Amino acid sequence: MKRWLFLVVLLCLPAAARAAVPSWPSLGEQLQAGRVAPTSALAKLIAANQDFSRLRPEEARDKIRIPLWLRVLWRRAHPEMVYSAADPTGGYPLVLKEAYEWMLSHQTLVPGPPDRDAAPEAEEEALSKTAATVGGEKRISGAQTSARSESDIRVNYWDPAKILGASNNLGASGAQAQFYSTDGGVTWGQTTLPLRTGDAFHSDPTVEWTSDGTAWSTTIGIDSNATILQMRSYKSTDNGATWTFDATFSGSQTGADKQLIWVDHSATSPFRDNLYAIWHNGNPAFMSRRTGPSGSWQTPVQVSGGETTGTAIGGDVKTNASGDVFGFWPDTGSRRIFVVKSTNGGVSYGAPVRIATTFDSFDIGVPAMNERRALVYVSGGAYRAADRNLVYAAWTDLTGASGCATAADEPGSNIASTCKTRIWFSRSTDGGSTWSAPAMINNQASLSDQFNQALVVDEKTGAVEIVYYDTAGDPGRKKVDVWQQSSFDGGVTWSAAVKVTSAQTDETSAEAESFNQFGDYNSLSGISGQFFPSWTDRRNDAREEIWTARITEPCLLGPGFAGLASVTNQAAASCGLTLSWTAATPSCGGPVTYNVYRSTTPGFTPAPANRLASGVTGTGYGDTSGSLVSGTTYYYVVRAMDGSIGVEEGNSVQRSAAPTGPGTAACVSPSGIFEDGFESGNLDPWSGVTP
Repeated sequence: MKRWLFLVVLLCLPAAARAAVPSWPSLGEQLQAGRVAPTSALAKLIAANQDFSRLRPEEARDKIRIPLWLRVLWRRAHPEMVYSAADPTGGYPLVLKEAYEWMLSHQTLVPGPPDRDAAPEAEEEALSKTAATVGGEKRISGAQTSARSESDIRVNYWDPAKILGASNNLGASGAQAQFYSTDGGVTWGQTTLPLRTGDAFHSDPTVEWTSDGTAWSTTIGIDSNATILQMRSYKSTDNGATWTFDATFSGSQTGADKQLIWVDHSATSPFRDNLYAIWHNGNPAFMSRRTGPSGSWQTPVQVSGGETTGTAIGGDVKTNASGDVFGFWPDTGSRRIFVVKSTNGGVSYGAPVRIATTFDSFDIGVPAMNERRALVYVSGGAYRAADRNLVYAAWTDLTGASGCATAADEPGSNIASTCKTRIWFSRSTDGGSTWSAPAMINNQASLSDQFNQALVVDEKTGAVEIVYYDTAGDPGRKKVDVWQQSSFDGGVTWSAAVKVTSAQTDETSAEAESFNQFGDYNSLSGISGQFFPSWTDRRNDAREEIWTARITEPCLLGPGFAGLASVTNQAAASCGLTLSWTAATPSCGGPVTYNVYRSTTPGFTPAPANRLASGVTGTGYGDTSGSLVSGTTYYYVVRAMDGSIGVEEGNSVQRSAAPTGPGTAACVSPSGIFEDGFESGNLDPWSGVTP
């Protein structure tokens, strides 16, 4: 009777008014759309949340793709949140999409049976090579009958043979899937995180290592009604084979979503081994730190403010060699990307700095991912050396060309659309204060789409590595490959794109997990020229699985040349010291030059303040600076620089000597100061040849 009366009233309204009245789906339509069993616990939950008067009328036909009844349920539980029509998220956590997927596969609303653990063993797939830089594709999640998607991966920076991975595992037990290797990625084991009391399933995986060998993982702990979202951390002392609960680091928050984590890996950082996390709770971005393996998580700090007019979703966190912490996020309201910086180990952060303004916001529909939509998130990086203080950001966006510069232009399911998505990049050369104009790193001419990028900085060499999906190999614009590019000059130029995968993935086919598709992001980790990405892959029409490959950069400088052979006194009245070293072999084409550093402190760290000379072209240098003091011991380090990439190698062996002049007699090196067996004696200051 109520529905009949509603129709009568509706027909009596003017045409314009009738158009404004939302057309809400019936309960039966909602159950049928999700194939929900009418007598299930999920059906009862849906029936109990049909008060659509809580929603804005336009939500009946928006693009958020979170079921309307689930929005009602979330709003009832979280009246404190802001639900704005101006925000493309609508004010809802993105993880509600994962929650709905879990509910559909667990209609009793109780966790599934535990997954079977698997010890590392060689898999049956052949290890293929697609180019000199890529080899050893590997299915790290093992063969699966339920989807694994949205992944993270991290190499142990102190022991690169050990690697962690993780992914969502919504269709099976719901507990986060964990992957681990102790042989450099040759073999992989699989396990899961234990569920905390009150948690029915997990979402949004992250992994990391600290220098003591402890493995770390975080996830969102979610209750069966998906109304409580809490950030959980776990740790492992056996390289990822088993896990124990660590802490709930989001404090009292119950709407926490979309976190990423990072450990300060630098030996020169005063905050080494601090673990940092960034996420959003409602609209604002929050960050927290764990004070090392033996410390604890601290109170979350809100880092966004009035500059963020929408939701700060899709963040990242990275550190540099000085221990500076950088938190990145895009704002769905202003379409701006921001970064904050901490110089005190995450205790406090400076004001947000704008990196760029995007064309689209929050997510973008592309033919390869039109159901879930590609998330506009930030992949950040940072690198600090003696003469560089670089910070990087990469994200997915429209090209900005005519007809491809607003959300209304996005291609959606239209494979013929001239609008396409690309990976954008910006860099800062002053530690994050100012940023370059954004640029696309690979704007090839084809009608293809790029998305789900992951960026990492090689902390040994400063090289920048990035991977992403691209449909360039499919004229139908639906099948993706993973592609890779590198920059050896701090992001000024990029190498040609190299295909990582030897088979494509189609997440639009009838057999695919259409609701979750690829998930929201891929991942990338590496050190010393060896990189491992992780991505969602369903080649050969398998279920969604997590794969990796080894990417080796042939054009990276090594750990340093044997180097500085001797430091000797000069035969000169003014008394000087002469350095002599062996030539370094250029790794990337050269030419090689040398930078000389000096200090009166043994074991010193080369820095601009103690750099004596730059761009030396020979294999010797005469220190006649006039500041030498007779009898004082001076310590020297030489670093080689390959001019084709502008990156210094690691330190040479450190050598020392004490000048004995001035005087009319030759300055003779004190005996016993050399560690390499070279004779003391006089060297010509420029040729390095004994007179």
